[in-house]
Amino acid sequence: MTDRSAPTAATFRLPRPTLGQSMLTLIVATYIIALLNSGFWHHVALIFPHSFWQRALLGLSVWSLTVLTLEAFGPWRLQKPVAAVLILLAAGAHYYERTFGVLIDREMVRNVFQTTMAESRHLVTWGAVAQIGLTGVVPALLVFWPEVRRFGPMHQVWRWPLGVALSFAFVAGPLFLEFKTFSAALREHDALMASYQPGATLTAIFKFGREQWRTADPVARPLGTDARSGPTLAAVQKPVLLVIYAGETARAQNFGLNGYARDTTPGLRERGVINFRDTTACGTSTAVSLPCMFSRLTQADYSRAGFLAEENLLDVLSRAGWDVQWHENNTGDQMIARRTGWSNVDPALTPDACALECTDEVFLPMVETTLASMTGNTVLVLHMIGSHGPAYHLRYPPARALFQPECKTAQFSDCTLDQIVNTYDNTILETDHVLSRTIDLLAASDRVLPAMLFLSDHGESLGEDGLFLHAAPRFMAPEVQTKVPFVMWLDPRFAKELALDTGCLRDAGGQPVSHDHMFHSVLGLLDVATSVREPALDVATDCRIKRGT
Repeated sequence: MTDRSAPTAATFRLPRPTLGQSMLTLIVATYIIALLNSGFWHHVALIFPHSFWQRALLGLSVWSLTVLTLEAFGPWRLQKPVAAVLILLAAGAHYYERTFGVLIDREMVRNVFQTTMAESRHLVTWGAVAQIGLTGVVPALLVFWPEVRRFGPMHQVWRWPLGVALSFAFVAGPLFLEFKTFSAALREHDALMASYQPGATLTAIFKFGREQWRTADPVARPLGTDARSGPTLAAVQKPVLLVIYAGETARAQNFGLNGYARDTTPGLRERGVINFRDTTACGTSTAVSLPCMFSRLTQADYSRAGFLAEENLLDVLSRAGWDVQWHENNTGDQMIARRTGWSNVDPALTPDACALECTDEVFLPMVETTLASMTGNTVLVLHMIGSHGPAYHLRYPPARALFQPECKTAQFSDCTLDQIVNTYDNTILETDHVLSRTIDLLAASDRVLPAMLFLSDHGESLGEDGLFLHAAPRFMAPEVQTKVPFVMWLDPRFAKELALDTGCLRDAGGQPVSHDHMFHSVLGLLDVATSVREPALDVATDCRIKRGT
């Protein structure tokens, strides 16, 4: 006779623990604060190095804030899904903060939503998958394992607001015990709460969503409605071509022309470009800096909503009769060319430059085609992939990898700092190659009056102070992320016909400039007359040769 009480393989189940709803919340909050907030605890230790009491009080308050978040957004049967999501958010942010030193803010969230598959796969490495899996995915799944004792819906009517109120009290209570000290610390040390997870990420997502809602269908105010050719431009006999290379992640500190120990810009040096050695970027990410560069707004006034509410440089040029073209080898035009149009590069034009991902050499046939076919004044904007990381090794062909040894992976932990810097410097050398080849093509043409401008959108951290990549919040961004290269090449025929003193411009290269100058300087160089050009922000204002003198 069979013993029915004995378990069999078919009926065996791993016993599930039983927890109260509040206990599960406390466990999840403790896990997040203790193991997924090393950046927050690092800042706490720096701000309060000699007071365990203050560190403990602030830690209790922030732990209670995590409990409050779980209570507020995860009542009753929403508790487990909300807890799992918060763990995943905190684990992902924690990994990228520890690995690259980045903080999650609104612009970082924008970068996530606007990135391409090619770009994002370099950040989702096996190391990232393993660490986020162990610290995020597994704990998030474990949240669903225990059985939770839950009361009925009527009980939740009073339990939910009570839980929220008590959590808030435990957030505020410790802060009020040292109110003067903590209020000063929170005002003076923005990075403290910017490193708290999942709070910083949730705040960033909310701010991004709110901004997207407010700017979902923007209508841009007309700008430069009086734009026209100035007298000097109107008198030229050949069409004018300006090639604008919008650089990516090139930092001024590694630019040979700026005094870097390595000559990473031999081609530009040989061709005698005009170099602006002290140039400051508007932001630390493409999503901010690129629109700001082409906007009339200054860095102090720039906002995403403000940019979308007004036409930009391309619109003014188009209104003045210029053929404006935008070609893309990066993550998109950031809505700069939404009225004038843009296109992605065609890998078929240069298959050798697009073996894995297209290097910026793919632009050279476009320059040749434009030189051969243009009949009117043209501005050609080429948005480079440049030095975009972390896969620096894909930004140049192996044959031009001068600096060795390289870091041939996007997983920085597998490389030494020297390898990372070598690989980054090779990307600058590749940018020099593309710009130099472009200058040669322009100089060889007798059909047009050519000029070229290169300005990077932002810089890059290469391990300084434990930071890598870019997009650090502006308040804490190091200079390596905000100082960028800015060079200009004017064909002698262009300079003569448009009455520009190149010697004067070289002297101006020693003065501080910024992305604020881009809008007005392009209009000035091209002699586009409009009331929206501010002479004080035009680098060519004092370098115009008066006719008849």
